[in-house]
Amino acid sequence: MFVNMSFKKPLMAAVFMCSMVGVAQSETLRFATTLPEADNPETHAMKAFKKYVEFHSDGEVDVQLLHGGVGGDRELLESVRSGIFQMTATTDGALASFYPKVQVFSTPYLFSSVRSAMKFMNESEVMDDFVEDVSEEAGLQIVGFAADGFRNFVNNKHPIRTPEDVQGLKLRSMESPVMISLMKSLGAAPTPIPFPESAMAIRQGVVDGGENPPSTVINGGWSDVIKYMSLDEHIFSAVFVYSNPRFLEKLDDQSRRAVLDGVQLYESIMLAGKGQGYLDDTQRIRDKGVEVYVNTADEKALFREKAQAPVLKFLSDELGADYVSNFILAVEENEDSLY
Repeated sequence: MFVNMSFKKPLMAAVFMCSMVGVAQSETLRFATTLPEADNPETHAMKAFKKYVEFHSDGEVDVQLLHGGVGGDRELLESVRSGIFQMTATTDGALASFYPKVQVFSTPYLFSSVRSAMKFMNESEVMDDFVEDVSEEAGLQIVGFAADGFRNFVNNKHPIRTPEDVQGLKLRSMESPVMISLMKSLGAAPTPIPFPESAMAIRQGVVDGGENPPSTVINGGWSDVIKYMSLDEHIFSAVFVYSNPRFLEKLDDQSRRAVLDGVQLYESIMLAGKGQGYLDDTQRIRDKGVEVYVNTADEKALFREKAQAPVLKFLSDELGADYVSNFILAVEENEDSLY
């Protein structure tokens, strides 16, 4: 059969151009994390997010998951701001370089439970203003909230039941002004030590202990070198899910809904996994021979009374007294409405 090649070439070009139009409509969403791909809540949540978004966007959003090796939390936030990546999720402290007011989340004994923290972050008008402010000042759109868990004291001297039990302890600290202020308010001697060196420092007696969530106590090797852990839950680590705002704006309505609803699925899996992990990790620490003490609500109130005021003064000087007082008032109103 004779085919007119002068007709065939334009036809093939048209078909190719049509196929390219289809490809151009598809958007790539790179969701990056500092954590390696593993059997953990973060990985499970990210994989579920990918499936949900690709299905509900009808393939118009191609989700690529990037695990580890792509920089630290600060670098990831910078990459999302610039559009190299489109999404990431980090603990609240990583935002401080771009938005210092986030340090108010490091107020000791701010939330009494994960449930209280999640209700506040999702429903408070103060948080609506916070999200808007972060978008305007930092160029990052917060699209969801989750929890990394509570931080607790560990040491080799004695159980920590009351604030007096912290006095005189030499504790490894992050290089965080808020954390250093917290430890000093309880009479401890904060000693900044890089985390990779911290377990050896505890073993050698350079410090008496430190503070971290149970998962980090295990993964950092602390559970092999400490005798006591007290679940005083002094700092709540929030997780913020970020997107590049320009990326969200250019999505069509169906794709944008798919992404935002997919974030909600991510949050649910993270909260369930972290909640169960907190309990499992605490039991694993017990199984290693560490004496675990669960502080009562009355004991936590004593810690709060002694530790919170000095930290709030520091934060008020740094961030503004009105901002800090309004934030704390909103948290207290949230607690009252819940309990």
